[in-house]
Amino acid sequence: MTPQTSVSSLPRSHTEPEQREITRLCIQTGLLLLQHGAESALVENLTRRLGLVLGVRSVEVALMANAITVTTLSNDHCITTVRRNEDRGINMHIVTEAQRAVLAVEAGELDLKGFRARLEAIKPDRYPRWLVALLIGLSCACFARLAGVDWVGCGLTFVASTVAMAVRQQIAARHFNPLVTFFVTAFVATSIAGQGLLHQIGTTPRLAMASCVLLLVPGFPMINAVSDMVKGYLNTGLSRGMMATLLGSATSTGIMLAITVWHFPAHDALVIPVAEGNIWMMLLKNMAYAAVPAVGFALVFNVPMNALAYCAAGGAIGRGGRYLLMTAGIPIELATFIAAAVVSLLGVYFAQRMRAHPKVFTVAAMIPMIPGVAFFTTLSAVVEIQKGYTPELLATVVTAGLRTTFIVAALAVGLAVPGLLIYRRKPVV
Repeated sequence: MTPQTSVSSLPRSHTEPEQREITRLCIQTGLLLLQHGAESALVENLTRRLGLVLGVRSVEVALMANAITVTTLSNDHCITTVRRNEDRGINMHIVTEAQRAVLAVEAGELDLKGFRARLEAIKPDRYPRWLVALLIGLSCACFARLAGVDWVGCGLTFVASTVAMAVRQQIAARHFNPLVTFFVTAFVATSIAGQGLLHQIGTTPRLAMASCVLLLVPGFPMINAVSDMVKGYLNTGLSRGMMATLLGSATSTGIMLAITVWHFPAHDALVIPVAEGNIWMMLLKNMAYAAVPAVGFALVFNVPMNALAYCAAGGAIGRGGRYLLMTAGIPIELATFIAAAVVSLLGVYFAQRMRAHPKVFTVAAMIPMIPGVAFFTTLSAVVEIQKGYTPELLATVVTAGLRTTFIVAALAVGLAVPGLLIYRRKPVV
């Protein structure tokens, strides 16, 4: 629930320097959130709430793709300030700390000076690179296992993904454009995993190739884009959506270049082996193999350490729930939507418990349901069409491409369910 505030939010009389300081703190808070991956609704909500609890009469916020504008009104005097927004990478630790600082002001725990000091003390908290690389490698190996890859193929996936993630980290540390980073990383991952096809490593080498590139899923930009547009922030939503599309295109280009350069064997249908066994044992396996990627990608998103267990629980529940629905005969697209909605609602509960935004828990939990095999099948068929058109290849592109699109859309819309049906304009925390 939203905490009860012990500080009066009624407008108070401020001198011009005091109002200017409040305006400055409001826009610094909004900019910090926007730079590190917060959705637009959260940015506007917290910026406005901070100004009101500090005593100005009104706060107006305008968000653009590369800027934020804040206007405060006090004693019939307006002050407007603008800041340029420069993307600094997804960091849910910073988003959480900024949100908790605003909540502390509302609860009467901080005054203006205390909030300024706490805001300035917020620094990026990142996990060790080696740990992130290893966890991402293990996550992609779990994806491979979920797809039915044998243990040898899972080992190849682990090596390819770990190396590719290390390459991604090195390129990003040198401040290259994210499109270059994703392109090179996809090429490296596909090149390493593709050796399984050339040298017949494992029984399902193509599925291993499909699994290793899932480390490049643009989860946050894609989900934030849908969330922003659904909630009326078309400007930022379209910008984030286009960025997610460009990142996906860069990944696709890197994969296709690797397939072309290495002359991997011709495209064949990617068929996931049918898992046999007791339904409850298969459910436990699905949940266990989904919990690991949820934690791995939570590290990439710099989720606070005390929230990692909640991410794991969300990933396990989402993947396990979808598995049960599919065994009951429900199509994968609808099953994905229902599972995503359940995880999203669960994220609301976690958010109230941890005093953080639901996406801190839910975005990483959605990753295990990403349709990696269908995505890779589409790209492989596109490469083969360039070599020689056949109706079967075109049918594969259309079928696999549409399945990928519908599953991703189901994830994004399912994640937006609480905001659409329950809270609407009411903040979660």
